[in-house]
Amino acid sequence: MNNEMNLYPVKSKKRYGYIDKEGHVVIECKFNYAQEFEGELAIASIDEKYGFINKDGEFVIEPKYDEVESFSEGLAAIKLGGKKGYIDLSGKVIVEPKYEEANFFVEGRAAVKKGYMWGYIDTKGAEVIPINFLDASDFSEGLAAVQVGGKIAFIDKDGKVIIDANYDYAHPFNKGIAPVCSSGKYGYINIKGETIIPLRYNVCGEFSEGLAAVEMREKYGYINISGELVIKPKFQWADRFYNGIAAICENEKYGCIDKSGNIVVPAKFEDVDILSDGLIAAQIGENWGYIDIKGEVVIEPTYVEAYEFIDGIARVEIGKRIGYINKLGGYIWELQS
Repeated sequence: MNNEMNLYPVKSKKRYGYIDKEGHVVIECKFNYAQEFEGELAIASIDEKYGFINKDGEFVIEPKYDEVESFSEGLAAIKLGGKKGYIDLSGKVIVEPKYEEANFFVEGRAAVKKGYMWGYIDTKGAEVIPINFLDASDFSEGLAAVQVGGKIAFIDKDGKVIIDANYDYAHPFNKGIAPVCSSGKYGYINIKGETIIPLRYNVCGEFSEGLAAVEMREKYGYINISGELVIKPKFQWADRFYNGIAAICENEKYGCIDKSGNIVVPAKFEDVDILSDGLIAAQIGENWGYIDIKGEVVIEPTYVEAYEFIDGIARVEIGKRIGYINKLGGYIWELQS
């Protein structure tokens, strides 16, 4: 089998298997549950025990865990006997199950919870940052937000406090900038903890494609990384930019704008998703269909759920029935429960 091909999980007669983009069954429906492939492995279960399969449908890590998470940096969190630990790509247990919670590894560290407190381990399982935080987020650009005494601080990978606990809430750093909140107002800091955009917004989001959504006087607009208002606050709600467009809400209806603030998809839909393969999933009335970047309906709204297109294929649902369609709206896998 060409391991580069995308495979899609399908369900038939209460069993899961996989099809290719032409709709051919390439892994028979024999699993109790199966997820999308991430790289060369996918999570699958037999008799309520979980493991990992390859694209030939063979278990490369036997299904013996109560829960498993996707691999990150070569390790995957597993749950056994009510506790969580980690395995490597060969299935070897690297960290014995002893934690209440175990996050993904990011930048060589994973946040873990023991009892009511959080700390961090490295990829060998050593507790390199003591478990003494009320909450802990993933590392991003060398720093992680942790809760200390009811406030948020940022620490480095050795656990040293780099930015003092001055904030009520904080997002991860992205290109050296992090949104933070103090006393109900949001703004942005740099990795030195210096305020680079004043805390004056009611809400602010992470920067994406050079712009960030902010809310002032109950209206959303966008600023650039210099803090300049480049799209005036006039929307009821605004999302981050993806592929040059962002979802917005006006008068309880959703549409999309470009980075100049021009409406490219009229705000006339009940909801819209992100742009993928040139199409946008949109809710029209009670059902979902697909529109193009001008807001024209391309695939009629006949689905209860509609997901983004990946390599020209999208998953759709009606009730408990799952199917896959191409960009013309034709089924490559008919709806089945």
